[in-house]
Amino acid sequence: MRFAFAGTPEFAAWVLYDLCQLGRRPSLVITQPARPQGRGRCCRPSVVFKAATELGVRTIEAPDIDAEEVQAELFSSGVEALVVAAFGQLLGRRLLESLLCVNVHASLLPAYRGAAPIERALMAGEEGTGVTIMRITEGLDQGPVALQRSVSIGLHDDAGSLGRVLAMMGAVGVQQVLDGVQEGTVTWRPQVGLASYASKLTSRDCVLEVGQGAKRAHDQVRALSPRVGARARMGEFEVKLWRTWPYGETGLDPVPPEAAGVAGDPGRLLAVRERLFVGCRQGALEVLVIQPAGRNKMTSREFLRGYGARLGERLAPSGLDANGQCVPRGEMG
Repeated sequence: MRFAFAGTPEFAAWVLYDLCQLGRRPSLVITQPARPQGRGRCCRPSVVFKAATELGVRTIEAPDIDAEEVQAELFSSGVEALVVAAFGQLLGRRLLESLLCVNVHASLLPAYRGAAPIERALMAGEEGTGVTIMRITEGLDQGPVALQRSVSIGLHDDAGSLGRVLAMMGAVGVQQVLDGVQEGTVTWRPQVGLASYASKLTSRDCVLEVGQGAKRAHDQVRALSPRVGARARMGEFEVKLWRTWPYGETGLDPVPPEAAGVAGDPGRLLAVRERLFVGCRQGALEVLVIQPAGRNKMTSREFLRGYGARLGERLAPSGLDANGQCVPRGEMG
């Protein structure tokens, strides 16, 4: 079955790569146009655009997939299906009625409908998630399901590692569904269960919260890694936390004896034996990989060697004003 592919961020690029590895090469790729990114706000093409270029697949940058010229390209390519993964646009009725439109969604629908299912599942401390191959309808992630596959979430997983696994599962699922459609063996089932929504990440989501258990803080850090980072202030330094490890709650390792003094004291910092700990309301969080503003990521040992003397006694939220409100920086999804 000839198909086109629509996607934009890294998760979608992984799905595209894996489809090609499986021998399912799309006839056409559609992605969002280049947008300002990074500190310099330079316009950069989407990750999917770069992936499709490397793969040698014809690509269209489309600010509106329902635009007449985009659909003319799509229909003239002779495709029968459109595979969508994290594209970032809703499809109009003409497309939905003209092609088989299927979505690779990184959750077990109807849980975590919306833009950030991987990040929201990690932030919620879920122990498992999965991928759904569904037929797209006019409602947001509400269409009937052809296939679902589950996966456990380990304490070491972050949004990057989990997304990579789900993308591969999604590509295999797309292959099975497209084959099944051709063979007439696919059954589309309505979604069953309580729906929940995975809204885009905002600036407030990215401010590290230690006034909770160490596991919750760890879940926040790994949900924001490796793309966004959990923001905080240590002494005079704005930092992002990229990897951590939680201690001292039920089901976790006990707090190391040398860090016992910070457990239960939210925000208290302790540097000991080239290790860096942050107190949480329950337990303590060890910082493993950190990034001072304007610098590269580094281990906590490297950070302490260069910045330890000016560390300060407490971690403070970054990006909040004097009233504890988030300084607007726009949505970061």
